[in-house]
Amino acid sequence: MKKAIDLLIWACFLCLLVIGDASAQTKASRPAAKARVRERINSIINETLKHGEFTTPEGYHAITRVRPSNEDIEEVKRFGDDAVPALEEHFSSTNAMEYELAMRLLGALGDKRIIEPLRKTIQFDPSPRKREYALRWITQAPWDLASEIIRLSAENDSDPHVRERVA
Repeated sequence: MKKAIDLLIWACFLCLLVIGDASAQTKASRPAAKARVRERINSIINETLKHGEFTTPEGYHAITRVRPSNEDIEEVKRFGDDAVPALEEHFSSTNAMEYELAMRLLGALGDKRIIEPLRKTIQFDPSPRKREYALRWITQAPWDLASEIIRLSAENDSDPHVRERVA
């Protein structure tokens, strides 16, 4: 009986050790996983922007907007909440196509997770163009959360063009 109890104690100890090790690995890999998401989001944005670049027959370099592929949108959706900070980093870009693409991808995520980054842009960004674009994509969030932000923008935005577009 004593041997059975000793064996049971060792088995429990071993299980706790394995669980603790697995837990530590999960916690340690979380920042690495977020870094991989950030790298992949950056890659999707850069590749999509590159698809919009071409040279005309006359030799001029031209750039046009290109929508992200359905595959890229689905990949971003699979990242879920982890995609939000990586996409939000692109909101500060001075390249309109870059921040518009990031907002489009954030809008594709939908749900309440997109409210805060878009709200900050709508309420505090000095660029009327960015505020207007953020207003377009916040409509993909639950209406009960987005409508108040949209209403406040329609009433209070410093740019009459933005207020007009929202109203």
